[in-house]
Amino acid sequence: MISAARILRSTVAASALVALVACAPISGLRPGANAESFDVVGQRRVVALLPNGQTAEQMRAAARQAGYTELDAHRLDGLSLSMLTFRTPDGVTGQQAIEELEAAVPGSTVGLNHAYRLQQDTSDPNELDYADAMMNWRAGGCEARGAIGMIDTGIDTSSRSLANARIETKTFFDGPAPAASHGTDVASVLADPGHLRNPRILGANVFGGRDAQGLLAGADALVRALDWLAEEDVHFVNLALAGPYNKLLDLAVERASARGLILVAAVGNAGPGSGALYPAGFDGVIAVTAIDAERRIYRRAVRGAHVDVAAPGVDIMVRSDRGTRFVTGTSIATPFVTARLAADPSLANIREVSAVRERLAATAAELGPLGHDTTYGYGLAMAADICG
Repeated sequence: MISAARILRSTVAASALVALVACAPISGLRPGANAESFDVVGQRRVVALLPNGQTAEQMRAAARQAGYTELDAHRLDGLSLSMLTFRTPDGVTGQQAIEELEAAVPGSTVGLNHAYRLQQDTSDPNELDYADAMMNWRAGGCEARGAIGMIDTGIDTSSRSLANARIETKTFFDGPAPAASHGTDVASVLADPGHLRNPRILGANVFGGRDAQGLLAGADALVRALDWLAEEDVHFVNLALAGPYNKLLDLAVERASARGLILVAAVGNAGPGSGALYPAGFDGVIAVTAIDAERRIYRRAVRGAHVDVAAPGVDIMVRSDRGTRFVTGTSIATPFVTARLAADPSLANIREVSAVRERLAATAAELGPLGHDTTYGYGLAMAADICG
């Protein structure tokens, strides 16, 4: 059963969404947050999402008249949106640009191009290889029920660890691509023959930026990636990344969910006091946290009412052409849950996230207090008997 905490969170989220829609113009963050206090990809840029071609032309005209420079344009047929990117005039802040452009074209959604980061940490080698036994994966794996999308770094499709999978990739940025180790690690969990047999994986490479803290993906790249996966009609989407609330991403998640995509995201590694990170923080997304071999919560995992389920994510053994390594983080826990969902024949035709959440809640093993809690969600995702 779905807990009272989950029902309350859904009600509050829905109320907040109604309030936000009713109060324009609005910032690129939840009320009370500073829209410009988070990292962005590309300085002096704002991104606009428009519901149709007519409003896109209206936005072009209004922006041009106000001194904005159009940098990029994309038609997002999978999400039924148009995306325009503008450089702001000298002296105009991001928040001022959001307010000005949204006021000029009612029905538009304008926001900053916030940066999203991978949620994987280094780990010391040891003798652990516990994840599959902990989740009770069936020997020989299960048939994959529907295509799986990944929004991540690139994937080394030549890796022997991915021989079991059919993989297609697409890049959503210009310029050279960074190393593909993270995406390959995540894909290797999905493609493990002990999890899924011959899965079809569509990998969207969104990490084209970098700063001193590591790789960066812009909100615009995430939106375009969701559009591609919606057009390809994938069933489950794995997002091993996290960042601030962004209303461009919020709208894209809403549209993708309406198309029947089930989004599964890492809660993030920012620590128990950070507050929700996104996209895991959206109510339409399955939020995954990480535990270790002793079923203890990963010390850096984000906590909160939005947490849905836990999976192994500390010292996880990954095998690649470079040898065997161990990785840690909510990033590597997430594909265990995505694989578990894709293996479940009872979800083969289910396209509503609420029904998927109910299935996870009904089959999870308790880890904390009875029912839903803010550390483990509904407990440990279990794969026992899901595919016969």
